[in-house]
Parts: sequence; C-alpha cells; structure tokens
Amino acid sequence: MTETSDQWVETPEGIFTAEGLWFHVAVSDLTSFAPDVVSRYEMDGLLSMATSWVRLPQTMGILSLAAFLPGFEWWQAALGSVLVWLFLSVASPSTVFVAPMKALRFLHHPVVQGLIYVLVLSAMASSGNNAAMATGLIGFILFRWQIVSRALNPIADRLRKPLSPLAVTDTILRNLTMRLALRHGYDVGGTADMQRRMMEIMHYRRNRAKN
Repeated sequence: MTETSDQWVETPEGIFTAEGLWFHVAVSDLTSFAPDVVSRYEMDGLLSMATSWVRLPQTMGILSLAAFLPGFEWWQAALGSVLVWLFLSVASPSTVFVAPMKALRFLHHPVVQGLIYVLVLSAMASSGNNAAMATGLIGFILFRWQIVSRALNPIADRLRKPLSPLAVTDTILRNLTMRLALRHGYDVGGTADMQRRMMEIMHYRRNRAKN
C-alpha cells in the first residue's frame, strides 16, 4: 500500500516530494532498513533533511556570491561561487552532516536570501560598483532558478560517478539514514541491500520514462 503526505507522495517509481525531487525508495523498504530512524524522525522529517542537503550547493552558491562580491572583482566573485557550487555538488552527497540542517533550511528560504542580497546590492550601488551589482542580481537569478545547476550538472555527474552509482537524492538519503542511526546507536539493515533496492526503483523509473 502506498503512502502520502502534504510534502510527498509515494508511487511505484519512488517518493516524489513537493519540491520536485525523486527518492528511489519505498517507505516500506526504508522502514525495513532503518525502523528506529524512521520511527524517530518519520518520513516527513527524513525527507525534509535530505532535501535541505540536496539544496546545499545551490544555497551555498548563492551565499558565497554575496560574500565574495564586496571583496573581489565581479568575475572573481562569479567564478568563486560557481566553484563552490561545483565542489559541493560533487562532495556533499557523500558527506552528510545532521547538525547544520536547521540552518540550511533557514538560509535556503527565498526571503532570507532576498534580504541578504538587498543589503549586498545596496552596498554595491552606494559605492558605484555597477558591475558587481549586476553580477549579484544576475547570479542570484541564475542560482535560484537552478539555471546554474542545469548547465553544470553534466560535469558534476561525471565527477560524482566514481563516488556512488546512486542518484544524488538517493545517496544523500542513504547516508543521512546511516548518520542518524550512528548518532543514536540504532541498528540499520545492510547498506548494500538499501543501495540495490534504490537502484532497482531508479532503473524501473528510467525504463518507464523511455517507453
């Protein structure tokens, strides 16, 4: 029997969230692999944390651009923020940490990011640095609308491939589950079985998309 929530829906192709992310796992499978983790955090909590970590490269790309603009040339700030995004896109799925999750959710909020950019761009405008102001505005839009992600994901995917055969979302959910289990001293079923099940659902979804 499939399950659903205000934030996600379970389908034969996996779990689809309100943020438009696919997790190639069934609720019953995840509960079987890590029953204590699912019981403690529930699916809403687990998927919310996993989503925050999926958005980490975008969040930090946006914030790093705002941080770099006052101290660097506009092109250096733009390049630096792209490199931050690329590094985190490759490294972050394999290095999930629980402690910063609440801060990440806060920093990813569009109102928070918008206020930060209002302050930064106002400072750029008052100093007459029009190039930096334009870079900040355009960069914010490109990051926020995920245009940077779509353009550079093929490169990131190629660099990530040796680290995990899973999709980014699945790698993060698997590693998050393991991290939470270790944090509380819970037993978790075999990670190999979890990974194999995720790959089965991922291949099923891809095959359906081709037909």
